[in-house]
Amino acid sequence: MSPQPTLSPVPAAASPQHSRAWMLLASAFLALLGLAGCSFGVDKVPFWGAQPTPTPPYRTVTALLPDEPVNERIRQYDFERLDLLVDMTIEPAYSANLRGALESDSPPDLVVVDSFAFPDLAAADLLLPAGDRLGPVDDFYPLLAEAFVWQEERYCLPREVRTLALVYNQAQFAKAGLQPPRTWQEMRAAAEAVTDLNIGSFGLIVTPDLSRWLPFLYQAGGAVVDGAGQVLIDSPAAAAAIDFPLTLFRDNFAGQPAESNSGWAGEVMGKGKGGMAVEGNWIAPYLAAEFPKFAYAIAPLPSGPGGRGTVAFTSCYAVSARSANPEDAFALAVHLTSPELQQEWPADGAWMPTRISLREAWLADFPALAPFLTGLDQAHVWQFPPGYATFLESFNRGMLTLLAADIEAADFLAQMQRTAEGIGD
Repeated sequence: MSPQPTLSPVPAAASPQHSRAWMLLASAFLALLGLAGCSFGVDKVPFWGAQPTPTPPYRTVTALLPDEPVNERIRQYDFERLDLLVDMTIEPAYSANLRGALESDSPPDLVVVDSFAFPDLAAADLLLPAGDRLGPVDDFYPLLAEAFVWQEERYCLPREVRTLALVYNQAQFAKAGLQPPRTWQEMRAAAEAVTDLNIGSFGLIVTPDLSRWLPFLYQAGGAVVDGAGQVLIDSPAAAAAIDFPLTLFRDNFAGQPAESNSGWAGEVMGKGKGGMAVEGNWIAPYLAAEFPKFAYAIAPLPSGPGGRGTVAFTSCYAVSARSANPEDAFALAVHLTSPELQQEWPADGAWMPTRISLREAWLADFPALAPFLTGLDQAHVWQFPPGYATFLESFNRGMLTLLAADIEAADFLAQMQRTAEGIGD
């Protein structure tokens, strides 16, 4: 928390005139702080930092943003050339409070919307279509740009992207004489080879989460829902995608993070308790900070019977449907997704640029993480039709019961099919 400004008390011997003068000076000082846009709470951080406030009249854009390290960089940028004062609020519980903020009497002008939440917010008319205010989109990966189109209207442009790839323990693979697996069959063989139950180390870490299962579904040639809205969960492809990791799990060649007293797969890998995991590029700064001596490498996810496949997570700067200043909000969104600013994202590999023109520079900076970016060629965006948040919760709960052998795979898929078909009823 930023320290509160403190003022020394008036000396006891001071005269009333001196006291009054001191109080006027103190009031003027505090008023000056207010005019400068300073804020000392943890939830309110101005873009301007120590930079001078532009001379009025100036235009203000209110921005509600999640609690991310990148915002510490953004707040240092000079937006004076846009003649804007950006009133930025950082919300720690962002996902839980975003919709309420957009539905409030005083919604923010600019918000961050991820690809999963976008269809729900657009369908509820809480976001403003951009029209022609975003400029050319040719430099953005089409897969990511199309994620923010709803009913043929473009709302925003992707600001960053992350994907899933195979993270593996280099020491374990070298000891077993293994290369990164290229197929499901090779992945099973590798999991068997590096599993060591004597020390509680599993060959593959299986996270009971829909996003980590989807790559297997895409590699099997399946999908949760097709372009026409038909639910495809109870299908041969989905059965193959469930059976592959589940068989590894029940044969004791795979385990979930909780079995290693860990919160997620990255922690398991860092502890040396896992040979492989399906994880995203956010694992790079985490391991560097928490397990700097752990040697790992990244490879593309193996091919299944339907080929390759992975998941891409992305988000955008969107404008509230009831923004008080939509034109300036869109201008700010365009600036925040510009090549200039995308090159300034934290240099830790956690985020990847959404502009094609920045691809080679990122790969040169992070050659060891290349499979995350090249995986975009086989990726599916983390997105479903409106209402699928309840399906996500049901699937993740069901995965836990499936791994505990409290339900069979066929029954689980049939149950998920019914859940998905019931959305919107």
